[in-house]
Order: sequence, then C-alpha cells, then structure tokens
Amino acid sequence: MKNKLFYILFSLITTAASAQQGINYGGGTSTKLDYTLLNLSDGDSQIKGSKYLTDNFIRAQISGYNDKVFAIRYDVFNDQMEFQGGDNQIYVINKDNIFREILFLDSKDTYRIFDYIGNEGGIKSGYFSILYSLGGYTILKKNRVVFIDKKESSTGYDAPRPATYKKTKDRHYLIFDDAPAVLIDTNKKRFSSIFSGKEKEVLSFIKKNKINLSNDLDLIELVRFLNSNNFLKSLQFSKLI
Repeated sequence: MKNKLFYILFSLITTAASAQQGINYGGGTSTKLDYTLLNLSDGDSQIKGSKYLTDNFIRAQISGYNDKVFAIRYDVFNDQMEFQGGDNQIYVINKDNIFREILFLDSKDTYRIFDYIGNEGGIKSGYFSILYSLGGYTILKKNRVVFIDKKESSTGYDAPRPATYKKTKDRHYLIFDDAPAVLIDTNKKRFSSIFSGKEKEVLSFIKKNKINLSNDLDLIELVRFLNSNNFLKSLQFSKLI
C-alpha cells in the first residue's frame, strides 16, 4: 500500500514538473519559452468575423528555436500570439518574451514586441510586423481588428446586428534606436513638417511620386529617399509624439 501511494505521489510530482518545463510541439520541448494555456471563450462562437490575422495556424519560427517549426496564429484583437502544441492544445506566448521574433515562413513577415506611444499618450507594448530598417530607423506596421457590439432591433422594422470582429486599416509607426515607436501621421503636410529645413523637399517628393503614407511599399520608398538625401538627420522626432 505504501509503495502504491509513493508511486502515485511520484507520478503527480513528475507530471507537474513536466508541465512547468514545457510542452511537446512536434518533437521537442521548451524550458525557456514562456506561455500559458488559452482559455477558449464560448462567447466568441457567437461573434461574426474573425479576430485573427489568419484563422488557420501558420508555419513559423521563433528566434532561439530556429531548428523547430511552430504552428502559430496572431490574435490581432487581443494582440497575442497563439501556438498549437503537439497535444493539440492552444497556448499563448506571454509578452515577457520581448526579444523574441516570430517569422511566418510562407509570408516572410516578422513580428516582434515593441514599446510604442498609445493614443492616450502613455507607453504601451504590442506586436508589430517589421517592414523596413535603414540608418537606425525602422518602419513598423500594426494590424488592427475592432469589435462592434451587437445591436438589437429598435423598431421591429430594422434588422438586429450581431456582434462582429472587423478588420480595419493598419497603422504604421516609426521607431528610432531604442525609443518608443510613434504613429506616422498620414497627413502629407504634417508629416513633411517634422523635417526641419527640408519640409518643401519632402512634401515635393511625396506629391511628385504620389506617396501614400498608409502604404507599405510607398513608406519604404520614402525612407530610402530620406536616407539617400540625409533628410533623416533633420527629423525632429519629438514632433511625432
């Protein structure tokens, strides 16, 4: 009886220790990657649309684990990365892993956590995709999904509207060295005004080349122009905040 009791206690202890160390995800375990089990909400099944960048789990690599391929999807609304373990459970990568980059193998998009200036002025942290880096400056893209609450019929003639997740326009941010990322103003004149003494040249380039300050490729073209003319040195970063 004592031996049986000892065996049960030993099994419980070793099982708990294994759960703390990591989970199996296709042939390996992690003792460093910090994650928690995702609690799926029944309420989400009643919401139209999707809170994910892609509903399916996508092949991806995490820096520090380049010999392994994870199945990851990005929950844009909650700003968290989920991965599917070898046990088919879904786990959330904790944001304490701030220096880890996630590379989606098919799209080649790289995501990482950065500090940024929030709408209310405080510093927040979140996932951004890295678009382009040059001369100490990096252009980041923030995917966005908004939640629209349900609306009941008020007159009997108008149809009720279910709660919905809706993708909306991405936002672009600029980051310099270790400073928090700041939102890129899509107004051409206001954006040009942050380049002290070079406002006219910058605005002229934007207009002549029909630069859309919300477009990935256009922003990359603009930063290349600014760098080639040393305009980044005239950037008054404080005006972006």
